[in-house]
Amino acid sequence: MGQYLLRLVMAGILGLIIGFISMTDDDAPSHRVFSIICMGAALITITSTGIYESMNLPWTGDPSRLPAQLISALGFLGTGMIWVTEDNRVFGVTSAAALWLTAILGMLIGAGLNQISILGTFFFILIYWISRIIRRY
Repeated sequence: MGQYLLRLVMAGILGLIIGFISMTDDDAPSHRVFSIICMGAALITITSTGIYESMNLPWTGDPSRLPAQLISALGFLGTGMIWVTEDNRVFGVTSAAALWLTAILGMLIGAGLNQISILGTFFFILIYWISRIIRRY
């Protein structure tokens, strides 16, 4: 039980970090959305693997089928975040991509791959930081 609690806390924190960094964009959704998406992705991944573990079932099925639906769901949510203005300017792509990445990090956390999820968050922060420096020049 403790490992699952740790995974949920970690997903919430990494989601908040990505949300706070993404909030600097004018079109970014709330940091709470990122945290909720990350925790939800972790929970669905924990659930899909936990079913097999709790019932002592052989791994004949595919426990990744349930988390795979997150990609479709985030595609749907991300599409709703992107819009084109009357002068053909596109907004929301970066926020949609950040939300998609947040779900993937949540899936990694739920699967117990904490190191790669922390590394992914670090590179996300690095990309945002470098892109702002480049944008100024």
